[in-house]
Amino acid sequence: MTVSDTVKIKESDMYEPIRNLLISQGFIVRGEVKGCDIAAVSGDTLWVVEMKLSANITLIYQAMERQGLSDSVFVAIPRPRNTREGNFPALQKLLKKLNLGLITVAMDSPKKHAEIIFFPNESSRRKENKKTAAVKREIFGRTADSVGGTNKAKINTAYRERCVRIACLLEAKGPLSAKTLVGYGCEKDANTILRANYSGWFRKVEKGIYELTQAGRDYLCQNETASLVAYYRMKALEV
Repeated sequence: MTVSDTVKIKESDMYEPIRNLLISQGFIVRGEVKGCDIAAVSGDTLWVVEMKLSANITLIYQAMERQGLSDSVFVAIPRPRNTREGNFPALQKLLKKLNLGLITVAMDSPKKHAEIIFFPNESSRRKENKKTAAVKREIFGRTADSVGGTNKAKINTAYRERCVRIACLLEAKGPLSAKTLVGYGCEKDANTILRANYSGWFRKVEKGIYELTQAGRDYLCQNETASLVAYYRMKALEV
């Protein structure tokens, strides 16, 4: 009997072991990036990992879609009890034909860990496309992470992180201009974020000057123990 027989596991439970594995390989790792369960960058190399609790056609299809971003695409599943029985040998043959890598996660172990079973073949001549560049920008644009394999949780995108940074500065300093915010270290698109105000966190009080709305204050208070809010509150006090 495996752990999956006695304890209900979630797809997101596989994220941490895979993240630790990729970090050990020298990658910067983020979950839920532009539709990818996991995206990781090391130098110019982008790896993409799609996770499922069982190998199925949806997993294969998603992984093949991600090959438009990178040659290094992996599927990740819980490790089987016996790698020589069932459909596991056939799965490996299929993945190799499709040039997809395979990662298994030991969810049945007291110390959950991930292992790369085999790698896809990488093309040294592949040119970076716009979608690949966008994934990399998103990875580098985040300080906080989102757990891969979560479907309904709010994802900490790079854009949301910039909004939180602005909100924390307005909370600490009072009404500010976009120019002042950039001077405090915000991205150059601060003015665009303030004007768009997609989350309703900001309000224009006079020409070029914005303050934090009650909706913005409520968000910060509701998430005050979250790493992202705590980090940028601390940074706001340092400038």
